[in-house]
Amino acid sequence: MTAPTLKKYMGEGGAGLDDSTGQDNLHDVLAAMAAAGRNLDAYQAAIAAATIGGCVADADGVLDNLRTLVGTCGTAGSTTAQVHVNGVSKGELTTAHDAADGIKKSLDLNVAISAGDLIELVVSAAPTDGADLVASAHISPVVVES
Repeated sequence: MTAPTLKKYMGEGGAGLDDSTGQDNLHDVLAAMAAAGRNLDAYQAAIAAATIGGCVADADGVLDNLRTLVGTCGTAGSTTAQVHVNGVSKGELTTAHDAADGIKKSLDLNVAISAGDLIELVVSAAPTDGADLVASAHISPVVVES
């Protein structure tokens, strides 16, 4: 996939065009820029219940995705990773111990955030002998209508 091109002049950018031209219109370009957003990423070598990452939002935006990868799923129990905003869970992904090692999961969210909100990645349940958890939450600076 090639990156959308932002044209210098609005007419060339197709600001009022639909997708029938086969060219990137202004909506496509702005949607791609919004998708870039930023990630809150965390890694935990030995999976255990804990807060594993966090940040304070520097601007208003939307928390739009939570993703996990569990390297070693463990021998009993499950891994549950949550994303919290100001201490309240806004979404979670659970991976059972008998899932394939290296499994990736994703959860679409649509949670408004404000500048100053505390966003945290939290492991609320941990398996026996689970390892190598990667968790990411995506923060977009704008809402993109489809």
